[in-house]
Amino acid sequence: MNNKKNIALFVASIGYGGTERVVSKLANELINYYNVTLVLIYNSIDLPIHDDVNIVCISDKEEHFDNSKWLKLSNFLRSALKYRKIIKEHEIDISISFLIKQNVINGFTKMLNPSLKTIISERCFPSKTYGLFGKQLVAFFYNKNDSLFSNSLHINADLQENFNVKIPAKVIYNPIYTQDQKPDFKAFNDAKENFKVISVGRLIPIKNQESLIQSIALLDPKTTLNLYGVGPLEEELKALSSTLKLTERIHFNGNSDTINQSILENHCLALTSLSEGFPNVILEAMSLGVPVVATNCMSGPLELLNDNIEITIDKGDFYKAKYGLLVNVDDTEGLAKAISYYREHEELRKKYSDLSFKKAKQYDISEIGNQLKNLIDAHLCVE
Repeated sequence: MNNKKNIALFVASIGYGGTERVVSKLANELINYYNVTLVLIYNSIDLPIHDDVNIVCISDKEEHFDNSKWLKLSNFLRSALKYRKIIKEHEIDISISFLIKQNVINGFTKMLNPSLKTIISERCFPSKTYGLFGKQLVAFFYNKNDSLFSNSLHINADLQENFNVKIPAKVIYNPIYTQDQKPDFKAFNDAKENFKVISVGRLIPIKNQESLIQSIALLDPKTTLNLYGVGPLEEELKALSSTLKLTERIHFNGNSDTINQSILENHCLALTSLSEGFPNVILEAMSLGVPVVATNCMSGPLELLNDNIEITIDKGDFYKAKYGLLVNVDDTEGLAKAISYYREHEELRKKYSDLSFKKAKQYDISEIGNQLKNLIDAHLCVE
């Protein structure tokens, strides 16, 4: 029997979303230091999890709730009570949860078991994400936990200033797997003939792919867009592409298990979100040396691409940041101008390719995993 402490990582599922990718990486890294139990609300796992990670599912499959508040409350309470039981059965020393539902359950579990150490992790920008009821949940249950970490200075500030969250807060950025040598970025020489833009994210309103499609319509016909991701807006976005006569230039590719290779096959990556927590896809592109253009939304892009130094961007224009291009949120013309600038300036793309690859090494899983280990150990009083 080993002497490692028992920790739980609590998330809804392990799908293709940004938070899920983070949790899968952290689980696989933290087994070097702890006995890790990955607790899922739904038995849905799309990403690789190490055999040494113990996986426990609260439900066998995802449940599709109706609009009944009582039914939602019943399912929430059932999940919370099951989670408390799992914590006891697996003798968990510290419980770490991700996103609001799991964070609320963690706080509830802490209330019933005060000796349990609990850490919560916020991954969204709260004021852009949670309504009045969500704000009430955050204000009450988040404060029942021992501490929190997010992936942005702006998220922590928002929680403190607008949600009255008073527990200690740290910033631990999202981890990625970096490489010693920059991959062969082949998309330099043919940019004038066929400039390829890639976007990766769920097809949902907050990701604002509509703006990106409208930007493509303003560009040279030799500029094409590869969209990766699935979501409820897929048919609507396809209809928009058809209306704008872009069906030959915009390709819907669904989810991908080899997304890094797909990113490498494009000239730049575009993120057009209205709001973010900390966009993994920017980091993934940077780690491959692929130039990025992103909206200067709250939060993440400014921290990644300009070391969090505030900027002002004129409407319809873009800003040459330290590690990529930034545009205003929902500025179709500015986004089109930035993409066109990348297309016309190969040396700038090469510059950002080199700089972003070096910058990304700060977020390697070994470094981020060690930061989280330090936070966990501080709660466990491990020397």
